[in-house]
Amino acid sequence: MRIAFGFDIFYPETNGVITTTINLANNLIRQGHRVWFFVPKEKDFTDTVIEEGIRIVHVPAIPAWIYKGLKLLPIYGWYLMPYLAKYHIDIVHNTSPWLMGMALNHAARRLHIPTIATHHTLIDNPIYIRYALKSKMLANAATDAIWTVVFNPFYKLTWMATAPNRDTCRQVMGRFPGLEVRYVSNGIDISRFDDSLPEAPLPHQIDPSWLGKRTLLYVGRLGYEKAVDVAIKAFAECLKKNPDAHFIIIGQGPAQEELRKLVESVDPTGHIHMTGLIPNQELIGSKLLKKISAFITASLSENQAITVIEALCSGTPVIAADVSNMRALFNESQGWFFDGGDIDSLAETMDHVINSPEERDQKAADAAKSISRVDGAEVSKQFVSIYEELISMRNEGFFVPGGEKRAAKYLKKRIRYK
Repeated sequence: MRIAFGFDIFYPETNGVITTTINLANNLIRQGHRVWFFVPKEKDFTDTVIEEGIRIVHVPAIPAWIYKGLKLLPIYGWYLMPYLAKYHIDIVHNTSPWLMGMALNHAARRLHIPTIATHHTLIDNPIYIRYALKSKMLANAATDAIWTVVFNPFYKLTWMATAPNRDTCRQVMGRFPGLEVRYVSNGIDISRFDDSLPEAPLPHQIDPSWLGKRTLLYVGRLGYEKAVDVAIKAFAECLKKNPDAHFIIIGQGPAQEELRKLVESVDPTGHIHMTGLIPNQELIGSKLLKKISAFITASLSENQAITVIEALCSGTPVIAADVSNMRALFNESQGWFFDGGDIDSLAETMDHVINSPEERDQKAADAAKSISRVDGAEVSKQFVSIYEELISMRNEGFFVPGGEKRAAKYLKKRIRYK
């Protein structure tokens, strides 16, 4: 098969959606399929082939003020039809419902190519809408509107959807009762967590003196939706009782300058360390996650956090907000939950974790037991089965609304797009 993936944000930005989709693409290529990534054109990323043979199509776009890395482009997708026809694309797989996804959906409808979407990001969460509206009050009011403005037009042209969380599946099905929605976990390359692999040097940004059983770690995008500010404030409280503890924050993003100022204001002793971005292969290869007490995320808006999965696969217990999407990833035998958004609750949990080494070690032993369910090779086989089902639907005459009329018009001219 020939599969086209659509991205609204891609390199040089990094996030969990990019990581898990690259893993999926690499596994598809290993099975003999061919893969193209349609990404917004970016002057700092010009590669035409990455990883194990993923071909890159750079689509002209202009920067958006809404969110770092997000670009603007026309949604009707006539300019993408030549690519889909030239590469004989069998399936379009979108990773977000924004402009690239809409453009690929429109182009695919004209050429009668099945489309699937993975509902990765909970962009109807008010904290995401706040990026565009710059107002918490307006963001809360716009939660329902985002489904009408963004998701409705997108899913109307989507043949099937998946989500890496069962609660998210139910949410999408509730909004679109006629849409087939299936649970498929995100996948990662679990071979990278083999204890027998040689240990790479620590990233140069990491001081070895920071590491140990009294150290907490966050890895991820420094966006407001990640609630890193809650973790920083909680650790500042924890530090009062545990002056030898450390908190390492790895990542970059739109909130990083505000977070840096927050760290300077609450941590005069310098025990909160913001390292900036560190390549994922360096983090995993150096086994950094094994050299700390626990991984922490205070986010309330995660769908299926890849960084949490990587921590668990490393045998590192996790501290997370007590929300359903985190409960779906791990349980009390593999980590700890605190009251979401409650700084005092998180501070107490941090204090308990770094002062309970035996409990921590037991949870660490249990953490890695979930590794097989996120095996990227197995996840890719699930998607291949879905792709084959969608192609059968096409061969049996399935069309999304308006698809038959548009295909009748454009398929006659398909040779023009090659």
